Amino acid sequence: MADNSRWGEGGAAWKRLTGRRAGPGTGAEALAALDEVVTVRRALDQLELHAVRAARQHGQSWTEIATYLGVTRQSAWERWRDLDQTLATEQAAREAVGAVAGSARERRRSATVTVPGVIGKSWADARIALEKVGLAAVSAEAGTPTPDPAETGWIVTDQSPEAGAKVPPRSIVQLWLRRDDGPGGVREPRRPGPTPRSMRAALPEPSGESVG
Repeated sequence: MADNSRWGEGGAAWKRLTGRRAGPGTGAEALAALDEVVTVRRALDQLELHAVRAARQHGQSWTEIATYLGVTRQSAWERWRDLDQTLATEQAAREAVGAVAGSARERRRSATVTVPGVIGKSWADARIALEKVGLAAVSAEAGTPTPDPAETGWIVTDQSPEAGAKVPPRSIVQLWLRRDDGPGGVREPRRPGPTPRSMRAALPEPSGESVG
């Protein structure tokens, strides 16, 4: 029986009992009164159980509980000793759920990595910086092979995704590269230099009209 139902029946039975100030007048009324006494007692037993459980849950000792109930510590412990095991099991379950939730939050946090900024770095340094956070570097120009890991002389001029973006681990970062042979050398672009990000939004849209 649900607690609310038991409380409702107990309260109603108590009102009927206290309403008969003269007591039962017949045998049938006496039996009805006994039935109501049992109903009230069950409600009180339920309240007593909840109170003892709450007291133990909040750290009250068996001695304190027994004192308020007017019984010995031993009798109180023997009657409700299973409560301690139940409370310990429930606490362990709550801790386990909390640990699982914490692990899930940690997995969600670690499900993305931040893309480092590698523009201006050499190909080798950019590749190392990206690999440190679990990302892979490739050439952004279609049909052009990505340089070998040990190949030198290439400079990163742009990247996608941009620095600071959040991406899944093992994602690919495209790099635009140009050949840099040092001061005085010939710079061979691997592809035409990308339009600076600050200018891309300012470029006019094609109008479709031919220029005469």
